[in-house]
Amino acid sequence: MERADRGSWAPTTGAAPPGAVLLVIDSLDGGGAERYVVDLAIALRGRGWPVEVACSTGGVRAGALTDAGIPVSVLLGGLVKRRVSGGYGRALRRLVRDRRPAVVHAHLYASAAAAVVATRGLSVPVVLTEHTEAPWRDRAARAISRRVYQRVDHVVAVSSAIRDTLVGTYGVPSGRVDLLLPATAAPAAAPRRATGGTAATVGVVGRLVPEKGVDVFLRAVALVSAAVPAARFVVVGDGPLRAALEDRAVSLGLTGVVTFTGFRPDAPQLIAGLDVLVVPSRSDGSPLVVCEAMAAGIPVVASRVGGLPDLVAHGDSGLLVRPEDPADLARSLVRLLRDPAAAQALGRRGRQLAEARSHARLVDRMTEVYAAVARSAVPALA
Repeated sequence: MERADRGSWAPTTGAAPPGAVLLVIDSLDGGGAERYVVDLAIALRGRGWPVEVACSTGGVRAGALTDAGIPVSVLLGGLVKRRVSGGYGRALRRLVRDRRPAVVHAHLYASAAAAVVATRGLSVPVVLTEHTEAPWRDRAARAISRRVYQRVDHVVAVSSAIRDTLVGTYGVPSGRVDLLLPATAAPAAAPRRATGGTAATVGVVGRLVPEKGVDVFLRAVALVSAAVPAARFVVVGDGPLRAALEDRAVSLGLTGVVTFTGFRPDAPQLIAGLDVLVVPSRSDGSPLVVCEAMAAGIPVVASRVGGLPDLVAHGDSGLLVRPEDPADLARSLVRLLRDPAAAQALGRRGRQLAEARSHARLVDRMTEVYAAVARSAVPALA
């Protein structure tokens, strides 16, 4: 396989592009990993890197790529998620043969497996970003992941917990793993004076799936609302649990107290209008919503799971609580609602940390990884 032409692209910053980069993800739906891929693709394009995105099915984020002039290849008629699909792997292999990228960068389980199939024997290096510790994997899925990790050229972990799992559980050599915390590409919101106090708005932003713990948030809201009746709460996002969660809010007496907005493409702007962001996850990687809140100076209350302690320093840039403990979450929220000065201090510190973890730095490191794996790849036969 011949390499893409290298002479016509000149990035404004970072490593020189080794050729085209093909980003592969299960879908372009409304999740954090999907947002990560879209932001990365747009940033690469802005630096003059030839980039394309492939997925098993499209989604609400595809329009942002189209608007940026980034080609999107939808390879199948339906979503492939948390499973291995021969059809997905074959379709991706045809695309790789046609596009001849210098690097394939895969995201999520199904797309990582497809990328390994698609590049076998073609000397196209594969970079994998691991967004989760994937507690859902059974024995068979763990065995497949182990083979995938053995075959990819480099793995990027978005949290220290994921990095430790890769090295300790799956035996990935530490030299092939980068710890690279996520960062938001959204424009930083101007510093503002939050509503604060008992009239504050507290929100959750994310997919409405079991691991995000929105049911825990609702139980906490019932406790907080009894102590701070003027506070209001919002759930931004969509997913398979939405109807059940709306019913749960009604059963908890939260009608008029909690608003469900569904998916919102302007979620970063909505986050900037909150007084506190809550991340009540049962398991999580390093969710971008935390980065967006911190960039806007909004204090974060998050579960002490996964990559959240990497992003939120307890008592400094936010508060960490026990997962699946609505009482602990409620206590932290009441504390901040009754002490807006303390909440705003946490927000200011979070904003400082977000400025240090810029998206530009993330892209700098990613382009260095691309250039390194492309240099080390063995040229393939045409």
